[in-house]
Amino acid sequence: MNFADYEDNRKLIDRLEQSVQDGRISHAYLFEGPETVDKLAFAKSFIKGVLCPPGRSPAGRGENCGRCELCDKIDHDNHEDIIYIQKDGKSVKDEAIIAMQERLKVKPLEGKNIAVICDSDQMTARAQNRLLKTLEEPLGKAMIILLSENMENLTSTILSRCVKFRINGSSEPAEGKKAANIRAKAEEIVGLCLKKAPYYQIRGKLNARKLTDDDASMLLDEMERVYRNIIIDNDKNDVPLYDLDRLYDRIYAIEETRKELRLHVSITYALQNLILKIGG
Repeated sequence: MNFADYEDNRKLIDRLEQSVQDGRISHAYLFEGPETVDKLAFAKSFIKGVLCPPGRSPAGRGENCGRCELCDKIDHDNHEDIIYIQKDGKSVKDEAIIAMQERLKVKPLEGKNIAVICDSDQMTARAQNRLLKTLEEPLGKAMIILLSENMENLTSTILSRCVKFRINGSSEPAEGKKAANIRAKAEEIVGLCLKKAPYYQIRGKLNARKLTDDDASMLLDEMERVYRNIIIDNDKNDVPLYDLDRLYDRIYAIEETRKELRLHVSITYALQNLILKIGG
């Protein structure tokens, strides 16, 4: 997801992009916004803008190409230098901050360790005190991003050490409708594949010739999400509905198609070939 998707926050985005271009990246940021705003996705866009190699994005440094291996890793939460801290129960506990501090001591592969603390305004008092030590004495080139609905729940000492931004509550990706349509398309295609529908029927729903590179990438993401959810539900059943190995084979086929698209294989050919692999 590129920054360009958040036009309601254009001034904020311009400031963030300019700070990256000027090399003025802080060691700590706080993004505050209501529950309706996908603050984690916004943070990932910023992180990609920081880490994505110069020259990859047509918009220049500070943006992100959204399609290289690095951006893909960030989108799928498996970048080696990024740690995500989630709340345990109703709060972010001291143990999670300790684990984060230890992780930030490890030498990064891409030049910068990054920690994202989700629901940071729900940290326990002990966790906030421990985090303060890291904010006062940053570890190397580490960057910490706090996501919050209400920054007033954080201590003033933590707030004073973060660059704070408010994400507008009305913010919604400009391509939100398209994303919803692609999500629905992915669910329909996977459903037809599981029912072993005829190839021509699935190909008709796919309509690959009308898909852009970004559309195709998003479609693969959504198809993979559907399969992963099916695997989770499948594991909960006493009698599995689907063969687990077959489901994983289909996810592998999606990843292979993703690699083909990065090598600029025809979208139509790559996606129709994928349907042949996973259909039936």
